[in-house]
Amino acid sequence: MKELYVHSEEVFRMAFNLYYYESKVECNCCKKSFTTYKVRPGRFKVVSQDTDFMPIYEGLNPLLYEVAVCPNCGYAYHKSLTRTYGPFMLLIKEMYISQLQKPMDICKERTIDEAIASFKLVYLVARSSMEEDLIMANFAMKIAWLYRLKEDKESEMHYLRSARELYAKSFASNKEGEERLQYLNAELSLRIGDIEEAKRGFSRLIAGREVSNKYRNYARKRWEDYKYSNEAKSEEELKEDIIE
Repeated sequence: MKELYVHSEEVFRMAFNLYYYESKVECNCCKKSFTTYKVRPGRFKVVSQDTDFMPIYEGLNPLLYEVAVCPNCGYAYHKSLTRTYGPFMLLIKEMYISQLQKPMDICKERTIDEAIASFKLVYLVARSSMEEDLIMANFAMKIAWLYRLKEDKESEMHYLRSARELYAKSFASNKEGEERLQYLNAELSLRIGDIEEAKRGFSRLIAGREVSNKYRNYARKRWEDYKYSNEAKSEEELKEDIIE
């Protein structure tokens, strides 16, 4: 029986090594070390993306493991965080750590729900340390993407609305960033049903003289696809009315 157990453990370890690796992390808050799973680079590939830039992966989804959560104190960390020192850490401890009832241990293989929880935790960390709106918007967007994978439309829409509001407050320092934010504002407006704002946003990108071809083409294609699908839907509804 013991040999069977050892054999099963070896099989699990081999399977684990094929798909994941353990990343050792020293918590920036409690200073204790822990290990968390990461997906090996060769075990996923981006095969396409949604119109709001959500990557579609073949194989494992590394998005589930982007946030490291300390099982000792509950501090959540993402590489995009910038305010992780000095007075900001004091704010995090006062407004986030002290409010946690019990730290989560989600350092191993994660479900979508656990990945959502990890991003919500890092969102709270970012809010506590008053991170820039753009960072907060990206977290809200990724939470929406995870809810999309879960097929929870109501929760996805909630976080898409939050992301749009935060992106609207953001200011990028370069042209590429500004265009991306303009496109995302229009795209998220379309997704949450604010069609007039989406139309204005796409029109500015399509007609703007200094807009890059990349984002002009993104905007034109997205708006044309929306109009085509909406017209097709209207024709189908008209046919159904005639049949009835």
